Amino acid sequence: MKALMDGLLVMHMAAFDHRTEFYLLSGVDAQKLYNAARNTEAVAWKLATARNARNEPLLLSNGTDGNGVTNLSFEREFGKLIGNQDTLARIVEDKSNRAIRFGVVNLTSMVFLPV
Repeated sequence: MKALMDGLLVMHMAAFDHRTEFYLLSGVDAQKLYNAARNTEAVAWKLATARNARNEPLLLSNGTDGNGVTNLSFEREFGKLIGNQDTLARIVEDKSNRAIRFGVVNLTSMVFLPV
């Protein structure tokens, strides 16, 4: 799990050109932000659906309590991250007058988009 989180961190830092400070005239690549959002979406889907040989989740990402109420806090947190990346990508796209190339992430083979 640590390797996955480290990978997500490095990917998102790459989307921001490994910068931690931004100024009014700082530029960010909208395509990298969009690709990072799609890759995060693919990771969230894989974590929610991956099963072992006994059909048990490899990682308990979404749980259900004894009353059958589903806890989707995992999905909400990843959804916020994906939504923020998409919003930033749209803002940067509008600012720079460049169009984002909308790629389709192949979730079955887990082909990630380049960042």
